This record gives sequence, structure tokens and C-alpha cells, in this order.
Amino acid sequence: MRKFDRNRTRLLVVCKDRTLSNELVTLLTGYGYYVDYVSSRKDGILKFKQHNQAIILFDAELLPRFPRHLFLLFRTYMSDPKIIIIARPEQEEKVYPYLNNGVYDIIQVPLRFEYLDFSLRRLVAYDKLTARYEFFMLLTKLSLLSSPLWIYFIVVVAGIIGK
Repeated sequence: MRKFDRNRTRLLVVCKDRTLSNELVTLLTGYGYYVDYVSSRKDGILKFKQHNQAIILFDAELLPRFPRHLFLLFRTYMSDPKIIIIARPEQEEKVYPYLNNGVYDIIQVPLRFEYLDFSLRRLVAYDKLTARYEFFMLLTKLSLLSSPLWIYFIVVVAGIIGK
């Protein structure tokens, strides 16, 4: 049995097929994720705007015609949305252009749950690592910006002590 992480991740499932959506919600909730699910693209964007889920599982039937439109919709609320597409084998030609435009992975139906779990864990780890990197970069930039103040402070204190 899989151990739950302390910090549970929130996912959004945007799927038209009710049975597939129910399978995903049951499985992902059992794996310890918070799962929100909707059945249309418009509702998915509204739900994403409301909760800013970490990962979006998107059904290939609901994809817009042009790959950039999908990311423009979600990038207004998050700079780097993590999207995984759920596709059937006959939808492969339609789905692959989305990989060039920022989709992290394509999961094929029928679902291989161990691969889905691996992909989700990898994305969560990547997200945490990216957040840590951005935090340390911010600290580095702030320390570089404040270094002239520290030098001035040291010179003033040394001048006071030297008198």
C-alpha cells in the first residue's frame, strides 16, 4: 500500500466521460490527492481560477483546436500550469502537437494506473523543486541588492569604532 504524503496535492480532472472521471477520482483520492472534477472546459477554467490546482488532467475530447489556446486560458491564472492529457489510441495524431506547447505527459486510455501515479509524483516533485529554486534565487537577488547597504554599514561602524 502506498503511504500518503503529508502535504496533499490538489488535482483538477477535466473529463467528458463520466465513467473515466469516476475511475480517476476514486483512484486519485485513494492515492491521497484532493481531486476536483468537471465535465467541460469552461467549468474547468472556472474551477482552476477558484482553487489553482497543482496539476490538471485534461480529456483529449475537450481540447481546443489550437494547442496555444489551452495554455493561454490557464496561464492567465498560473505562470506554468502542469497539464497531463488523457487520450485514446485513435486520438494520438491530435494530441502530440500539445507536447510541443507545454503539456507534461500523455496518459493513454485504458489507464495504466502505476504509470499515472508515477507521472503525478514526478510532477509534484518537480513543482516543489521549482518552488525551492525560485525561493533561493529570490534570496540571492535580495542579498546582492542589499550588499551596498551592508558595505556602507560596515564602513560607518568601522569609522565610529576607529575614532
